[in-house]
Formats: sequence, structure tokens, C-alpha cells
Amino acid sequence: MLEIRLHGRGGQGAVTAAELLALAAFSEGRHSQAFPSFGSERMGAPVVSFCRIDDRAIRAHDPITHPDALIVIDPSLVHQVDLFSGLGTGGFVLINSTRSLAELRLGELAERVAPERLRTVAATEIAREELGRPLPGAALLGGFAALTGAVGIDAVAQAFLDRFPGAVGEGNARAARRAFAAVLNGSADGASARPRPRPEATALLHAGATKESPAQAPGLVQLEGSQAVAEAIARCRPEVISAYPITPQTHIVEGLSAMVKAGRLEHCEYVNVESEFAAMSAAIGASAAGARAYTATASQGLLYMSEALYNASGLGLPIVMTVANRALGAPINIWNDHSDSMSQRDSGWIQLYVESNQEAVDVHLQAFKLAEELSLPVMVCVDGFVLTHAFERVELPSQDAVDGFLPPYDPRQVLDPAEPVTMGAMVGPEAFTEVRYLAHLKQMQALDLIPEIAAAFAQRFGRASGGLLHRYRTSDADTVIVALGSVLGTIQEVVDELREQGQRVGCLGIKAFRPWPAEEVRAALAPARRVVVLEKALSVGIGGIVSQNVHTALEGSGGVAIHTAIAGLGGRPITRATVRELVANARAGRLPSTSFIDLNLDLVQRELEREVARRRSGPYAENMLRDVGIVAASPVT
Repeated sequence: MLEIRLHGRGGQGAVTAAELLALAAFSEGRHSQAFPSFGSERMGAPVVSFCRIDDRAIRAHDPITHPDALIVIDPSLVHQVDLFSGLGTGGFVLINSTRSLAELRLGELAERVAPERLRTVAATEIAREELGRPLPGAALLGGFAALTGAVGIDAVAQAFLDRFPGAVGEGNARAARRAFAAVLNGSADGASARPRPRPEATALLHAGATKESPAQAPGLVQLEGSQAVAEAIARCRPEVISAYPITPQTHIVEGLSAMVKAGRLEHCEYVNVESEFAAMSAAIGASAAGARAYTATASQGLLYMSEALYNASGLGLPIVMTVANRALGAPINIWNDHSDSMSQRDSGWIQLYVESNQEAVDVHLQAFKLAEELSLPVMVCVDGFVLTHAFERVELPSQDAVDGFLPPYDPRQVLDPAEPVTMGAMVGPEAFTEVRYLAHLKQMQALDLIPEIAAAFAQRFGRASGGLLHRYRTSDADTVIVALGSVLGTIQEVVDELREQGQRVGCLGIKAFRPWPAEEVRAALAPARRVVVLEKALSVGIGGIVSQNVHTALEGSGGVAIHTAIAGLGGRPITRATVRELVANARAGRLPSTSFIDLNLDLVQRELEREVARRRSGPYAENMLRDVGIVAASPVT
């Protein structure tokens, strides 16, 4: 796998460049993935984006810490941030600059990286001349194609033509070709010069893997995760979509809005509401009136609709909702963890978690079928940013195929003036226990129905997605990591590495968290002697959430050590190195029953000492940000 990291500043197109590099690789039949590292975005602030290219499916979604190649869009970052962190001696470096390496004070880097793998190119100047704007992305990708041979220049040029039709695309394509010639010939701006040797990066790809041309696979596209979800929802033919934007789910409802406006999504009412509570209330009304209803939310938005969530499940209304998982505040945090959906685990909604954007597409189709068969609401949990903003390869099913899988909505209960009924009537002690028991019983019925629907999906569409669990090399594993969501792909990569070293390690992915598949979890973990539950949420005052359910499933199973590992809170990366260390500590007996992965105890200790020293010690979140050097947390003067 070829892993590329791009460094720039806000407004310079680092995110777009990564996406178009991935698109170019996709057009040549490779698997590719692009995703940003979002922060407090502002014009001119440092921005990092990532791209992976391979000849086989890409599972990992962790940030790239040891890149094979670096593209530096803004040379002023060279001595401001640690651009070259993790870069090996065999890596490639392309820097947007008219200055020499000596002038950039990169002599040490030049000694570490082979000269034929280290280049500068006047990308901004080329862009000004060819495009009329200082947007160097196309020129840098053209130079990258020449430097590495990882993608072809025709594919790079076409990616820009496809994204930016007309004069803008043509100017970018010219800039890419000119920079390609510049790097290939060793000149600064594309003028003729003596050709330079070009090392090929293709050795980093999985040679011999079968490449699938997009032209040979109908429905195969390179798409942002949010847009892929929007396309899947549209094919389910919702009749009412209630929408209120909140990061990171906004692109989903924006995409659906555009489809409704363009007439692509027929017989659908798109309702712009004033809050998340209103979004769920509108969905409740629409579902009760007999319409197939959908909405999406995240984080504080999910909390704001909490009262209505209980109403939707208590009334047995089959609403489908995407939760783009994001941390809860305060303090404010826009990054991914599972604290939002986990906070509503007892709301009566079925909760399904996905590990990839392909699964996000597939499971939404299954969610409508499941919800409408049981007359229960379903939330599909998709990791915010990690998946929603990842630009990768997905196969979108045809409308005919979805229609054959998901029949028109036939409600089990509906408000009809011809047959008046009351929904949400007062229920006293004489029947309330029975009502709640029925809600529990229907969730238990879902334990049988979820795998049935997943099997029917696999038979119709030819790929496995969803279900209750995903067992990965667990049949003989003595150590198993249990997790949910996008981190599963990263864990599976590590499992394969450790298996090659002779370690019997496995991974168990929880796909359905509510209802909890206790018997299936117990059976899957039966061979294990050690179970590590990797959690992206925290139950304050007790610890793990998923691990409590794992303990319940394994109750009475002697000799199994269960460890809780809290990780990834507020978007902290869970890397392959993190997972390797976690497994090593578990196998060596160094892992406590509950641990916080990558926790900076010194930072916590400083704040505790501050509280002892001063009664009015101030907001601890801001104090700790200042301790780690975050400028935004500096005191007002």
C-alpha cells in the first residue's frame, strides 16, 4: 500500500488534491482512499490530508503516521510543523517551491532521502500561468505522478477535467502536464532539461492483486462517504426527509436536498426544520401518517432530540436515522467518538454500526427493511469524518435492485381518518409494564431478523454486509479485540501482521449493539483466553460501555480475562501502532482491567496540582490546552 500525506494551509486545496489523487488512481482500476485531518479550520491554518493507493481493498482508516510520500503544498510549513515525521529513508518528497533544497535549509533531509526521490517544483507559478490562480494542487499531482510513477499523468489530468468542467479543468490539466514534464526532466517549470532517473513507487502496492476496471463494474464509483449514504437513502425512496444541519452529517442531507430539488428523488417532501428536536418530531408525524421517513444528526443534535427519540420508539414508528458519530461537549469537540449514540443506547432504537462506507451504503438499505418489518426505529451509526468525509471506492446498487430488495412501505399502524385510532395514549400501571416488555420483545425478535435480512442482502447483491457480528480470525484466537465502527479495519490489518508472526490474535466486530447479541458474542469469544474491548466512549464513573455488555455475555465463562481499553475519545487517532501495543500489553499481562490508551498523565497531574494550589484555578479544559501549547486557549489580554 502506498500512503501519501499532504501538508498545506487552509484554502490551498490540500483536501481536494488528496481526493483527486485518489480519483486518478481509481480511474486506473486501483483501490484508493482520501480523507482530511480536520481541526479548527480557518484560512491559512495548517491542514493535513491523506491518500492511500493499493491494488487490493483498503481497510485501514487511521491517519498516516509513516508516509511513503509527502506532498508539501506550502513551503513555509517546512520549519513550522514536523512535516517529515515518520518518513523513511525510501520515501518520496515533493515540495512546492522555486527555491533549492539548500535555500529551504533541508540539507539534513537531502542526506536522508535519495536525491531522485526528493524534488521541488514551481507549482504555484505554473498554476498562475496556466490557470490564472495560485492553486497548485494540479501541478503538484502532475509532479507527483512523474516523481513516483504511482499514477499516470493522463489519469491526473482527467480527474481535474471531471471535477472542474470547462476552462478551470482545462487549465488545471495543463498545469498538471507541465509540472509532470518539469519533474521528469529535472527542470523548474517544464522547460526541456536532461531527464532524471525516476524510481517507481508501484513496488509498494500489493503486486499481483486483481484490479477491477470501473468500466467493468456498474455502480462502482469513487465518492465521499456522506454522498454515498445520500445515494443509498435516495434509492430507498423516502417520502419525507426532515433535515437540520450539524457537522459532520450535513453533507448527507445537503445531498438529498439537491436530489429533491433536481427531481431525482420523486414523491419526497424535504422539510427544513428549526432544530434537531423538530427534525425528529417531523419524522414522527410523517411516519405516523404512513410515510417512509428519514433524518440524520450527530452529537449535540442527537441529545437535543432525545425526548423525541423515546417517543418514536415508544410509538413503534419505523424511522431510519443516520448518526454521524461525534463527541459530546462540553468542552466543544467536533471529532469522532461514539459518545453520542452510546448515550441513547436505552432509547429503544435499534443501533447498527458500520466499519466502512460500503457497509454504510448496504446497511441503510437493510435498516429500512428491518425497521418496517418490526415497526421499530433504527439508527445507523457511521463514524463522523473518519467515514463521512472519506473519499473512497463504493459500489452503489441500481434502483431496480433496491426496489427488488426493499418493498414499498406498508405500515403496521397508521393515522387514517376512515379508521380513527389514538397513538401515544396515556397508559397507567395496569398495562405500562406490558407495553415496555413488548418493546423489549421486539428488539429480541430483531436478533433473528437482522441476520436474515443480511443473508437476503448478500444473496441479492453478492456481498456480505451488516448482520450481528463480524468474526475475523477468531476461531482459534487466544486474544480477541472487540470493537465497533471504522477502527475495525485498522485492527484487522494488525491482526494479519501478528498472525504472520505466529500470534493467535483475532478481531470481533459488533455490528448490532442494540439489541445486544449476547449468545452470538459468547459463542464467538469461546476460544479466547483474553478479550480486549476497545471502546470509543466512556461511561463516567464506571468505565467501559461495550465491555459491560461483553461481561454479561461471558458471565459464567471461567478463565477469560476481559480488559477495557478506552481510546479515540474526541477524535484522538487509533493507529496501527496503538493496536500493536495494546495486544502486546494484553499478551504480556501488563494490561489493567480498565485503561485509557495514549493518556497523558503528566497533563492531568499538572491540572490536579493547580487545583490544589489555587481555589480559583480556572477552567481545566483551557488550562490543559495552554499546557500543550494550543494558541487558541491563550488568556485574553
